Amino acid sequence: MKKLLRKVYHLPNTVKRARLNKTSSIHERPIFVIGNQKSGTSAIGALLADLADKTVAIDLPDICEPTQIKLHNHELSFPDFVERNKYDFSKEVIKEPSLTFLYEDIIKYFPNSKFVFIVRDPRDNIRSILNRVKINGDLTRIDDPDSQKKLAQAPKDWERVIDSRWMGIQGENYIEWMAHRWNYAIDIYKKHKDNMLLIRYEDFVKDKEGEIEKLARQLDLVPTNDISSKVDIQYQPAGNKKVSKMDFFGETNLRKIETICESRMKEFGYETSL
Repeated sequence: MKKLLRKVYHLPNTVKRARLNKTSSIHERPIFVIGNQKSGTSAIGALLADLADKTVAIDLPDICEPTQIKLHNHELSFPDFVERNKYDFSKEVIKEPSLTFLYEDIIKYFPNSKFVFIVRDPRDNIRSILNRVKINGDLTRIDDPDSQKKLAQAPKDWERVIDSRWMGIQGENYIEWMAHRWNYAIDIYKKHKDNMLLIRYEDFVKDKEGEIEKLARQLDLVPTNDISSKVDIQYQPAGNKKVSKMDFFGETNLRKIETICESRMKEFGYETSL
């Protein structure tokens, strides 16, 4: 019933988007803002587009369940996905974390596109994801009734972010799945870094306006608008940063993240705590 109500609620937007898709033209060289979910991609993508007065798509509605899995399994081709979402792909800036794991498909279809990759400390990144679905970070497993109820209340897409085994990611529990997912995203950046501009989320937080202006220059975009009054807008629900990493994850799960991600963390200036 909940899924049915959600479909009915979004019906006007669905109809409107269908009409827009018929009249939209696919942009030949959009700028893609990617990275793992809850890395700051929404804020950076929105502010970049605002600063340079560019059109922007913040998330692609049609990549939600079950489209994403079909794309990864090649049951739906990426060109077909683009064609049926012309309105979103008509934008000059496209922010969608799920596209991170479809980079090879994107670059094949958009060979002249530019990419911005956002990296965030995996401990904060994973905590923010779990805050989003209200699941504790110190559990051994998440097959308990309370966790399953919380997952059921969240969009199915967040379950796919937490449990990435459908992408071939390994791990014994939900913390390991997410740690390996973070590594997977990082490895995509490392493999293609010559075609990506990197922003550390932590550097962005220290000087939001300055980092966006710097990014715009690197992308050959002309700063047009004043974004000083918009840099602190919360584009996604904020996580609870007041709880220490140790208190949130507990020693066992914190150690799992740091052990799995340690070598890549150090490459980006993130020191382990244990």
